[in-house]
Amino acid sequence: MSVKLSATRLFWAVSLAAVLVPTAHPVSAREIQMVAPNIPPHFDDAGKGRIGDVINAVLTQCGHQVRFTMVPFGRHWRDYKLGTYDGLATAEADQSFPGFSTKPFIHLQDGATVIDGGGLENITTVEQLAGKRIVAFPNAQKILGIEHMVSKFADIRNRSNRFDQVRPLLAKRADAVLADGLITAHFLNILRDRAKKGKEPDINTGLPVKFRRIFAKGPQRLYFRDKAVTDDFDRCHADLEKKGVLDGLAKPYVDLYRNILGSQYPVR
Repeated sequence: MSVKLSATRLFWAVSLAAVLVPTAHPVSAREIQMVAPNIPPHFDDAGKGRIGDVINAVLTQCGHQVRFTMVPFGRHWRDYKLGTYDGLATAEADQSFPGFSTKPFIHLQDGATVIDGGGLENITTVEQLAGKRIVAFPNAQKILGIEHMVSKFADIRNRSNRFDQVRPLLAKRADAVLADGLITAHFLNILRDRAKKGKEPDINTGLPVKFRRIFAKGPQRLYFRDKAVTDDFDRCHADLEKKGVLDGLAKPYVDLYRNILGSQYPVR
């Protein structure tokens, strides 16, 4: 983590402590066990990140304490359905799970990460990637609604490993990575750090990279088995929204990658 991000997070932690006064009469305050995906910088292996920090702040405002169990992406949905967790982070707009859904409280932004100056740096639609070599996450064709484009791409490869999504772009074996822009930027920066140590000899991490927002934002919700906790979350979220606290928590994670994301990725 950069010194800049650490300092910014410290500032907001101090500011947060000043405004996080638990809402009066929350539903019996307790420790809430939630399952979440390990997808930095949204959630790291300790549950901290752009999304994790927002959830923690809101539940703290309600007088609750959250404990995250971190699992690989995709398994969090299965584990919540089959397990005894109190809550799930997070659910897409078209998903439903046991329990009660909160209102959308943050967004993910899928898009295309491309080489800046390679001719794709100003694209606005997925159709402009016809004839191009694509790397994407598993089941992206369905999740992104691009099944109609599959036959029009030169090829499309699905990779679950985030590094294996980015490496082909930097080796010029792919023209675009279709995935969440913030996650892709995070793993790109890790590869750049590895390259400085001579650990990535087969890719050119010095290539300029740019993210393009070519899909709609994905609203994210939480599920809780107890409706009273769901109602608590929505109420306390609205309280902190009015105070501007939540943008302050999420913004440093996005700003760290603005050289790649530009204005194409939302703070929340």
